[in-house]
Amino acid sequence: MFPQRPSGERNPLGFDELIAILVAFGTMGAIFFWVTGRNPDRLNARSWQFPAVFSQPAAAPDNLKILTPVPPSSDVRSPATILLPSQPDIVPVAPLGPVLPVFPPMGTIVVPQTPIGRETVPPVITKPKAAKPKVGAVKLSDVPEKYWARPFIVALVDRKIFTDVTDNKFRPDEPMTRAELARLIQRMADKEPRRKPVDFKDVKDNNPAASAIDHSVKTGYLKGYPDKAFRPDKEVPRVEVIAALASGLNLKPSAKPNQTLQVYTDRKKVPKWAVNKVAAATEAGIVVNHPKPTLLQPNKTATRAEVAAMVYEAMAKEGKVPVKPSEAVMKPVKVSK
Repeated sequence: MFPQRPSGERNPLGFDELIAILVAFGTMGAIFFWVTGRNPDRLNARSWQFPAVFSQPAAAPDNLKILTPVPPSSDVRSPATILLPSQPDIVPVAPLGPVLPVFPPMGTIVVPQTPIGRETVPPVITKPKAAKPKVGAVKLSDVPEKYWARPFIVALVDRKIFTDVTDNKFRPDEPMTRAELARLIQRMADKEPRRKPVDFKDVKDNNPAASAIDHSVKTGYLKGYPDKAFRPDKEVPRVEVIAALASGLNLKPSAKPNQTLQVYTDRKKVPKWAVNKVAAATEAGIVVNHPKPTLLQPNKTATRAEVAAMVYEAMAKEGKVPVKPSEAVMKPVKVSK
């Protein structure tokens, strides 16, 4: 009989037992790497599942050497070389409607969960056109409200007949030249030419008023002097303004022009060449005299206000503007034949 060992002493593991333990741990490690290589999501701690029974038994060692785990097959990716982050936990949400298969059978009508609305084209936004500003009343600082020629001046400035208005000043009492009168006639008259142009010796082609002078001559309003000069810078007398308007409107006097001129107290001052023209203008009612209607002052230099009044009356005679009553305008004279 052999003596019994004390109960508190443990028997040391034998060499065979130690080899068996190493083989078991190696096999478990190989299975772990194989599983995680096939599905990296299983690295998530919440998805770990430990099999209860291993599918293959531990391999028996052929020799006494320490065995190492069998390397995984080539189709298994090594987690040491490719690190894939685990996906965050996603709480599953119940579907809003019936789940359809990926490939529905033929003839099945697939109704989307969200109705597809008709695609609408966004409206084209266009900026509204700015309204044209209304032209306000003409403001002239040197033409008071009660000025005798204000209605005529304002009307012609508003119609762009008079355009040389600066700093809201019309300068009504300043004289007017023949060239300035030609510009007014060009703006107010739209008649066809009825005379041949005249090559005036004192009107060069580069003269700013050359086209206006040419227009006033061809339409029959103005004439030159016998020496083939136009004298564009000469201050025009009243009688020339009256004669020019009567010629442009083609007014004809009565058979007794001298009788017509009896209305003027200074009728003897009218030049002989202008008697018929002044008589025709008087009978038509386009002569403007201020401050005395019966005082013609034919040889006095015409002011801008006087020219504005007579030009307006000439336009009213043609029906281009409404008639404005004024005490300065001579009433049409009726002469018995």
